[in-house]
Amino acid sequence: MTEDIKFVIPSFQRPQKFQEKTLNYLLKHKVPKQQIYTFLRSDDPQLTEYLKIKEIVHVISDIKGIGNTHNYITEYFQVGDFIVEIDDDLLDLIDKNKKSVEDFLQLCYKMKMIMLHMGISYGGTYQCDNVMFMSQCAEFTTDLRYMLGCLRFRFIRKNIRLSTNYAEDFENCILHYIMNGKILKNNWIAPKTNNYSEGGCDGDGRNIETEKADKELLAKVYPNYCKLFQRKNGRWDLKLSVSKKNLSKNK
Repeated sequence: MTEDIKFVIPSFQRPQKFQEKTLNYLLKHKVPKQQIYTFLRSDDPQLTEYLKIKEIVHVISDIKGIGNTHNYITEYFQVGDFIVEIDDDLLDLIDKNKKSVEDFLQLCYKMKMIMLHMGISYGGTYQCDNVMFMSQCAEFTTDLRYMLGCLRFRFIRKNIRLSTNYAEDFENCILHYIMNGKILKNNWIAPKTNNYSEGGCDGDGRNIETEKADKELLAKVYPNYCKLFQRKNGRWDLKLSVSKKNLSKNK
């Protein structure tokens, strides 16, 4: 049932955090070690610490940046493979009743089968564990909505190539939506992680300016799918929405 699912974790300079959090979570939920893949960098000063973790699959390259790593993962696996991509600092998954998800493997299988049935190649969860907001949503939505990159489900499609490293979660949503006319969001599940914690693939080179530049690029390239705006705290962000012109195309 879940034997062909690959669990993929890019990680950089955080072997201890990876073991204590994401790896511990996966093993607690009986994910077989041979289905767990870490994507590591050859220049990581803590690479030897990762390699001490036995039985899981270690993939080592000189690829830098989370967007570039995502592209490398796409090339590594076969077309049609179903992968679950997870940040290396996942603590837990929470449902709309603020309870921990009891059966993570069943959740992955459920997402896979819904996506397969609906012809969807990309899925994710609610972006924060705010049960009040989660409860106000339908369990599943398929329109263009933002999905945090810390836990995502996807079928490998070789024609999806990212051009950003600091807005890749937005870009993934846009590209898969353009390809399929829908993406799957499970609004009743949300991850618990340490957002903006030190280190990690995502943190290498990320700052307000690089993040803004990538978001400006997406707003320029995909004006019918996203708009750039500035939050009250000064941070630049994107709002995903489909123009009426493009909405009619996808019907």
